[in-house]
Amino acid sequence: MIHLKGSTLDYYIVEKHEINTIWNDVKDLIAKTNDDVLNEGDILEYLKTGYYTLWIATEPNSDAIVGAMTIEYSYYPKHKMCRVVTIAGERMSDWIEDLYILEDWARAQGCAYMDMYARKGWKKVLKEYKEDCILLRKKL
Repeated sequence: MIHLKGSTLDYYIVEKHEINTIWNDVKDLIAKTNDDVLNEGDILEYLKTGYYTLWIATEPNSDAIVGAMTIEYSYYPKHKMCRVVTIAGERMSDWIEDLYILEDWARAQGCAYMDMYARKGWKKVLKEYKEDCILLRKKL
């Protein structure tokens, strides 16, 4: 795992070969983001293949996990994007304060933009992010 120190939390990027060792500790958090399209089983498979990357937040100097986030990279003709697919846990205000860590990481990976699938409430707290589009979905 890659360790990154935040202002009040520690963050770990879990590599795909480490997913099985941490999965039981994060699966309930990840399951909080389940919907009709994506569930924790799907996410586990994507994490194992490396399609998604797992980030976890812990209390400093502790194994106590307070949050889990999955990201993916999207590729467009002119830009690579880092997209937050799921995020769940406690102390979200601390995550928001430390969002620059993810943004710096994404920039170092060659990403030009950050995207986030998010509920409307996130727009109020992520002031530097603009609403670019909306996702419309119809079950067939």
